[in-house]
Amino acid sequence: MSRPRKELEDIKFDGWDQLDALIVWSTGEYCAEKLGIDYDTMVSRIKERTGLTFSEYKDQKKEAMRVNIRKKQYDVAMSGNVSMLIWLGKNELGQSDKMDNSVTHKEALKIQYVDSSSTTTPPEKDSTES
Repeated sequence: MSRPRKELEDIKFDGWDQLDALIVWSTGEYCAEKLGIDYDTMVSRIKERTGLTFSEYKDQKKEAMRVNIRKKQYDVAMSGNVSMLIWLGKNELGQSDKMDNSVTHKEALKIQYVDSSSTTTPPEKDSTES
């Protein structure tokens, strides 16, 4: 004998469960609309229950998702995905593609302009210069 069929209409969600499901992907206004309450009321209830602002509450709920994404990125990189290895290196290790080709003052080349129309020779280099 099988279990009785359960219809989606029969499933009841607590408002907090609904908010937590929506908040990761939606704006506060959208969450409030789906919950059937005013945005300011929702923000007040979050503050009363958790002591957090809407943004803080949303950020807290997104943290678990961020952890899972980071783990998946790591797994993809470790499986040999070169692009993901490069991305993680840049974002987690501060690596970059940019090479520093700047020349410091001490390394600068000295370039001497010679006017070919001049009949005089340039002055000799002073032996006291380094």
